Amino acid sequence: MKITLFFIAFLTCYTSYSQDANKVLILIKEESSQLEFMLENEALKMSEMLENSGFEVTTATVSGKRLHVGSVSFIPDLKLNQVNIDDYDGFIIPCMIVDKTAEETVSFVKNVVKSNKPIAAQVASVYLLAEAGALKGKKYALYSDQSAKSAFEGSVYAGKGVVKDGNIITSGGCPWAEHKNRGKDRTTELTQAFINMVKAH
Repeated sequence: MKITLFFIAFLTCYTSYSQDANKVLILIKEESSQLEFMLENEALKMSEMLENSGFEVTTATVSGKRLHVGSVSFIPDLKLNQVNIDDYDGFIIPCMIVDKTAEETVSFVKNVVKSNKPIAAQVASVYLLAEAGALKGKKYALYSDQSAKSAFEGSVYAGKGVVKDGNIITSGGCPWAEHKNRGKDRTTELTQAFINMVKAH
């Protein structure tokens, strides 16, 4: 089966869920230079773990348009401005997150944090949480201490692993970092911690 068909079928197919199923939104990056690698090794893994745990998974991008790079073609379920935060029990943001400086995504994360719902972010997307002011007074994980940067002011660096503080979970290791021999992939660990948090919320 072609990778193109695999991603479209797996991430956008309709699945019948119980009305009691937890609903989770995965926010996907657009125009990533590692799109094929990150979809397969991070976003897809997260989606599979969530669905195997009985969650209903929805994907969104800023534009809502079909993404196509090399052999990968991906059609998100929603455009970001179509997302109603009240419809979801939790939000997970892979490392391949959209530009952390994009006003729309920063605003979205601010509203998720205000909703007091679980949110998980990995590596590059941790910067998005910082830009949104979500890490003020919080411990966070990343590949290195970013305390000197203004966005991280008031936050506490807690290492490269998976760190939970309140309703926020962060991770300092993603598949691309492992692939480049710069760190350990924490995708499975982060996703499981997120699953446990959403179920307990």
